[in-house]
Amino acid sequence: MKKGLIFWMASAILLVSFTMTGCRKPKPQPEPTQGKYDLAVVSMLANPDGMSGTSWLQIIDGLSEKNVTNAKARQIGFGMPPMGVIGNDIYTIPDYGASNTFEKWTRSKDGSLTKTAEMELPVNSFASHGLLVSAEKGYLGTMTGKVLIFNPTTMQLTGDIDISSYAIEGVLVPAIGAPFVDGDKVYMPLWQVDANRMPVGDPMIDMLVVDLKTDTVIKRIQETNSGLTNAGYPYGIQRNCFKDEMGDIYYIAGGAFSINPKYKSGILRIKNGSTEIDPGYNWVFNDQTIEGENGKASWLVATHYLGNGKLFGYADVPDYWTNPAMPDWVHDRSIISVEIDIWNKTVKKLPIPHTCAYSTHVSSYDDQMLFSVWGEQGSGFYTYDPKTGKVSDGPAINMPGFAFWAYQFKD
Repeated sequence: MKKGLIFWMASAILLVSFTMTGCRKPKPQPEPTQGKYDLAVVSMLANPDGMSGTSWLQIIDGLSEKNVTNAKARQIGFGMPPMGVIGNDIYTIPDYGASNTFEKWTRSKDGSLTKTAEMELPVNSFASHGLLVSAEKGYLGTMTGKVLIFNPTTMQLTGDIDISSYAIEGVLVPAIGAPFVDGDKVYMPLWQVDANRMPVGDPMIDMLVVDLKTDTVIKRIQETNSGLTNAGYPYGIQRNCFKDEMGDIYYIAGGAFSINPKYKSGILRIKNGSTEIDPGYNWVFNDQTIEGENGKASWLVATHYLGNGKLFGYADVPDYWTNPAMPDWVHDRSIISVEIDIWNKTVKKLPIPHTCAYSTHVSSYDDQMLFSVWGEQGSGFYTYDPKTGKVSDGPAINMPGFAFWAYQFKD
C-alpha cells in the first residue's frame, strides 16, 4: 500500500573549547555526554487518499528529543511498520505493491542507521508482514498463497509453505495474519479475504498449526460461532498476538476494520496445553461497555500486552466518524486509547487524545507506555504511566506526519 524516501540521522557534534590565560592551567572540562539513541521511530507522510506516500525510519535519543524531523531519517516502504527487530537489526517491509525488496537496517550506538542487506522477493509477492523466529529463521506473508521462509542473517530465501489449498469458496488464495511461535508449533491465522483484505464468506476464525522444524501443517482449527474474524492484524512488533503469565495465547481479531458489522472484532484465546480455540472465552468487542465512553467499539485496532492481565491498545468508535455510514481512516479521529483487562473482561478509556487509524502504535519505553496520536493539538507519541495514570501534557515526542511505529533497544 505505500511509499517512502529517507535519509538518516548521524551522530551529534560535540564541541569542547579550552580557555587559557597566561600560564594558568586550563580548567578541567566535563566529559562530553553521549545520547542513548535507544528509540527507533517511524514517521509516515500520506498523500490525501491515504493509499500512497512516504515512510521514514530513524533512531533518536529516547524521550529527550522533543521535536523530531525527517531530515536525517531513512526511507522505508510505505504502509506497513517494520516487521521486527533482532539485536540492532531492523527488518522493513517492501513498499506494498510497488517493490519486492525486503531490507535490513543496522543501528549503531551513536545513533546512525545503515542499510546492511537486501533480499529480493518473488515478483508481485505483495509482502506485508511476518515473524522473525530467530537469527536463522523468519516467515514472511504474501498475497500469492505462499508463506516465504528466509534466513534473517544471510537474507536468503530458504523455502516456503503453500497455503493456497486452504482457500474457501470465493477466495483465490488466503493470506495470513500474524504468526505466533509456541514451543515447536507456529500458529498461522488464515485470512480469507479479497484483494482489499476484506473478509469473504461467513464470519470465522481460521488457523493453521504448523510444525516449526519441518514447516508442515499439523492441523487446521476453526471457530464459527462468535462472529470473530481475521485474527492477528499484523501491526507492529506485538503483531496483536501474545502469551500471558498463565501460558495462554491470545489473538486480537480485527473483523472487517469497522467496514462490515457482520464480521466482529475482539479477542480469542488458546489455553495452555491446547491447540484449539477456547469457546468459553471468545470476547466480542462490538457490544462491550467501555468505562468512560458512551459509544461502542467496532474495531480493536492495535494492542500491547504489558503483563498481569493488562492490555493497552486502540479501539475505533463509529460515533466519532464524520460520515456515520463509512469511516475515513486517514482523517477521522475516531480511535480511542483503552486499557483492557483480559482476565476479567473489562475495558476503560484512557485520557489520551483521539487519533486516526494511521497513527495507532502502542509500545513500552522503560516504565512508560508510548501511544501514537494524530491529534488536533499535535502529532507524535504521548507517554502514559500505567502506575499513576499520568499522561504527558501534549506529545512527549513531536513527529511530522503520522507517528507510525516505535521500538526501544534495551542494550
